[in-house]
Amino acid sequence: MILRILKTNQAYHFILIPLMIAGLWFRSYIYPDFFPFFEGENDMFLYQLVNRWFGQSALAGNLLSMVFVIVLAFLILKLNTEYAFIRVRTFLPSNIFVLILGGLLTLHTLHPVYFALLFLLLCVDRIFQSYELEKFHASAFEAGFFIGLGSLFYFPLIFFFPIIWIGFLLINKRLQWRNFVLPLLGLFVPWLFTWSYYYLTNQLPVFVDTIILNVETDNRFFGGNRPLQMYLAYLVLVSLLGSLFLLNQYDEKKISTRKNFQIFFLILLTAVILLIFIPAVSQEIVIIMALPLTYLISNYLIFMKRKVWGNLFIYLFIALIIFMQLVH
Repeated sequence: MILRILKTNQAYHFILIPLMIAGLWFRSYIYPDFFPFFEGENDMFLYQLVNRWFGQSALAGNLLSMVFVIVLAFLILKLNTEYAFIRVRTFLPSNIFVLILGGLLTLHTLHPVYFALLFLLLCVDRIFQSYELEKFHASAFEAGFFIGLGSLFYFPLIFFFPIIWIGFLLINKRLQWRNFVLPLLGLFVPWLFTWSYYYLTNQLPVFVDTIILNVETDNRFFGGNRPLQMYLAYLVLVSLLGSLFLLNQYDEKKISTRKNFQIFFLILLTAVILLIFIPAVSQEIVIIMALPLTYLISNYLIFMKRKVWGNLFIYLFIALIIFMQLVH
């Protein structure tokens, strides 16, 4: 029953999704609080500007995070509608995205990773645009530019840049030197302006120290956080089931769909590698993981034959989210 409601393509979702977010975020505006940033995490060069406006009010920052989730949910819907890699018109990806974030209560506050996911979505859109195009120079430049811009909010996003090169090869397979150089130029432009500002204001040591802090700071949040470990373990279990299901479907899917899911796999793999090897990366990376997991889980729930299992998954998911709300 509940799965059927969440996966329909009816207009009521334009009201349901904001209402779900308002309900799941209720603690963030009843008991507003700031995210526990480590030193330098909220000092990234563009996020500083946002922090000046919203860093003084926990409530304002929390409400802005809700707005971000609404925007991201509908951009996720737009991506599937435009490229149809799930093959059916459905609001389920947006709803699954909201549910995944619903259990991450510490991140119901304003965090740079929301900006990072926005620009990553725009980057993925530019990669998908290149399918069967002979020339896609503008998309190549813009993809790199979006990663560069997003990394000025959340530095670890810069490590996703190689996905652009690999993605264009997977999607288009046209080996042209411009498709390697233009993304690099796009990445370089926002960082050049930022470096120039810090150089002209004699703040280069601050520039370098902020980058180092956003790589080397030990920010492990998972140890000892049993509710979060349980919640993430459930996501991992369902993601593994969704992955096995996708592998069984793989030969039946269109070539473009296979390539799109390969891009999502690269995003997920990169996020896992960063979580393991970059000390400063912690629970916030789950927000970026939610992008590929959203489509992977949605594909599983939509095409599984026994809908009773899909409904059971959603009910257990909601129960875990309520549990996270109660123990937070």
